[in-house]
Amino acid sequence: MWTDPESGEIILSATIITCTANAVMKDLHNRMPVILDKKGCGIWLEEGGAAILKPCPDEWLKAHPVTPRVGHSRYQGQDTIDPF
Repeated sequence: MWTDPESGEIILSATIITCTANAVMKDLHNRMPVILDKKGCGIWLEEGGAAILKPCPDEWLKAHPVTPRVGHSRYQGQDTIDPF
């Protein structure tokens, strides 16, 4: 949340912070979102600092093929996350 300096309007917003891809993601893309556990979230909110912005452990993620429809922005079916 931040305040627009010109209008004074409160703006709700979000940012996805990325880092270098871990071993699970590297074959898909060279970057990935930073994923924090509960402890990491507390550290980020209380202390901040770039040292915590790193790839999560490989065992936190599982990759599997999904339907090609996942690439269509208007398609919202549940099967976009089901194994293909």
